[in-house]
Amino acid sequence: MRRGRTILTAVGVAAAAAAVVWLTAGNSAPDGSPSSAPSEARRASLAPAAAQQSGGSQAAGQDTAAAADTTAAGRAITAHRTAQQGPEQPIPFSHAFHVTDLQIQCEYCHTGSRNQQVATMPQMGVCMGCHNRVGGGLQPIEQMRKIWSADRAVEWERVYKLPEFVQFSHQAHLRNQIECQECHGTVEEMDRIYQATPMTMGWCLECHRGEPQPADTATTYRLVRQYEIPEIPAGRQSLGLYPRQIKQSYGVSRAPVDCAACHY
Repeated sequence: MRRGRTILTAVGVAAAAAAVVWLTAGNSAPDGSPSSAPSEARRASLAPAAAQQSGGSQAAGQDTAAAADTTAAGRAITAHRTAQQGPEQPIPFSHAFHVTDLQIQCEYCHTGSRNQQVATMPQMGVCMGCHNRVGGGLQPIEQMRKIWSADRAVEWERVYKLPEFVQFSHQAHLRNQIECQECHGTVEEMDRIYQATPMTMGWCLECHRGEPQPADTATTYRLVRQYEIPEIPAGRQSLGLYPRQIKQSYGVSRAPVDCAACHY
């Protein structure tokens, strides 16, 4: 089986098809709702002057729209290459273009983030679900198609990597309604991905020590409201990881702050 050639789900096919519609017509969003379409200001900034001033026949208007879309993709490629932050990727992928303009959701490409510990990089099959049909003539897309035909994968430059001794679960954080931007910054505005937050132990603990939120589902805050917490026997865990008086400390913070929560 060719690597990464997974069968797209019905939802995935719909999203890919909608992206094609936007690229070729410029008038609808991948979810089909006008409210999620790119803003007029954003479109105006991406379209060439000739497209903004044209008022000819319907056929001429369609040609101009197609040219404007091509220019939008071209400008997104240039924006990635000229960005000042983050590593330049082998394929100049712009999250700003794909997320803001095409309205593609994070989990369409980074599948499984809500259901597993690690947020995976998209397989080539996900990229080619759209780019088998759109982007022809653009040098990076042609390069990606050659990589796909050779049964290889794009060797992306990694941006985020935690030490091996740190355990972090995307599933647990998304389940507690932590938005992607809280850790990764405003990705929807980035033409090139860079590390937007320090990802240090102190930075993580600052959030974990915050006030509990009603939406939290997998924390000591929820547990302490549902179950009676027993006293720790006298003389136990004098230098241990957990608070000596659980009734006083358990459920006070938003998330666990003991060592074993992340180092196990």
